[in-house]
Amino acid sequence: MRPIYFYAPSLKRYENDYFKPGSGWKAISVTGTYCAFNCKHCNRRVLETMADGSTREKFEKEISTAKGGVIISGGSTPRGDVPVWKYSDILRNRKDLTIIAHTGVVKNEEIARKFKESGVKIALLDMVGDNETIKEVLGQPFTVDDYLNSFKYLKKEGIKIVPHVIMGLSKKGEEGDLNAIRLLKEVNPDAVIIVGLMPLVGTAYNEISPPSPSHLINGLKLARDLFNVPVMLGCARPLGSKYSEVEKFAVDYEVDGIAFPEENTIEYAEEKGRKVILSNACCSNVVYDFILRVSL
Repeated sequence: MRPIYFYAPSLKRYENDYFKPGSGWKAISVTGTYCAFNCKHCNRRVLETMADGSTREKFEKEISTAKGGVIISGGSTPRGDVPVWKYSDILRNRKDLTIIAHTGVVKNEEIARKFKESGVKIALLDMVGDNETIKEVLGQPFTVDDYLNSFKYLKKEGIKIVPHVIMGLSKKGEEGDLNAIRLLKEVNPDAVIIVGLMPLVGTAYNEISPPSPSHLINGLKLARDLFNVPVMLGCARPLGSKYSEVEKFAVDYEVDGIAFPEENTIEYAEEKGRKVILSNACCSNVVYDFILRVSL
């Protein structure tokens, strides 16, 4: 039976008998709250939750306190990518950190190489499975192929790729979300993370219905059935008592890990005989946790 990893980075306040607040990996936005796009589900609100690294002075201050690893993020440029490399000299000097980055859309090999030269070890990008959603929800001039090629360019540079699929995002409904997962077979991901649309105040999707528990479960099931690499239930997802069944399904169906689990989910995993491993890292670090486990 696979072990199960439970992650709790410092992306939000989270505390229980297993985790204490303040010790997790932090997220830093290299653009502050700026983004060239106005996605209906985000509207830059997610950037407001991150540490502000929009100037060199601010970035140096924030990364100076990082321990173990860091999540480098930010808004996209009009070209689609997140300009992580503007601090490449600082990042290269932090060889003690595992650097995980939200890359945005990567249009060519040269941009992918910039991420590599900045010391990025793991690349994160949401996978969208239809052009209609990219245009109408994200407001971007890109295509499904642009997203797939982003992963290919990054992987060619030796960066681990960890696509996220947002259940509930597709204009085509659940089947559109599941298609995004299927398309990932083309890029040979190093891990797959399933998350769920969350209605955020201040966005056009403030009153949209989040995906049902069964919607999330179907995404996890398909990902687990399709991929031998780690499959995770990520941090960005609707929570509440009715979603506890999603976490229990993840335990029962040998999903590799969960970010910010309910305390009773950890206890449930122990009762089911799965070896529990706790971490304050970003859940995308499961790539390296998995490699370490299989190499022992």
